[in-house]
Amino acid sequence: YKMAMDWKLALPLHPEYRTLPMVWYVPPLSPIQSAADAGELGSNGILPDVDSLRIPVQYLANLLTAGDTQPVLLALKRMLAMRHYKRAETVDGKVDTRALEEVGLSEAQAQEMYRYLAIANYEDRFVVPSSHRELARDAFPEKSGCGFTFGDGCHGSDTKFNLFNSRRIDAVDVTSKTEPHA
Repeated sequence: YKMAMDWKLALPLHPEYRTLPMVWYVPPLSPIQSAADAGELGSNGILPDVDSLRIPVQYLANLLTAGDTQPVLLALKRMLAMRHYKRAETVDGKVDTRALEEVGLSEAQAQEMYRYLAIANYEDRFVVPSSHRELARDAFPEKSGCGFTFGDGCHGSDTKFNLFNSRRIDAVDVTSKTEPHA
């Protein structure tokens, strides 16, 4: 919830479908950070210029925000600002909040973002729906039990439904008659 609603980092895939997403995506930051460290990107103030990414922002916007580049740029800038803040804190030993102020984050938000994005526990990263064990069935016998059906349940191959609406020409009758023994 915090990544999607509070920090505006996580974005749904194809929001133009108007469905409630179950999985949210955080735009990738690794290519821009490595390019910025190598000096291949220009800087826009304190932060590297996110408009000159290896992965085009418009491509990410088409995937995640129905073509709107502003939420993708905000998410990338916020992650870069958090990285800049934590790097100054741990490497330089001083607090530099200029990058955080540029993207509208507080120090507390940056610390919390770092906790969830960099050192999160399994329970913090994934929301696994809980279920009542007394209602759960053993899934092993159910595995591969049904296969492909035409909506009539798990029947054998005696269904009369024909997917191709025609009689198969190459069908071979494999039923054999057994002769009674004398």
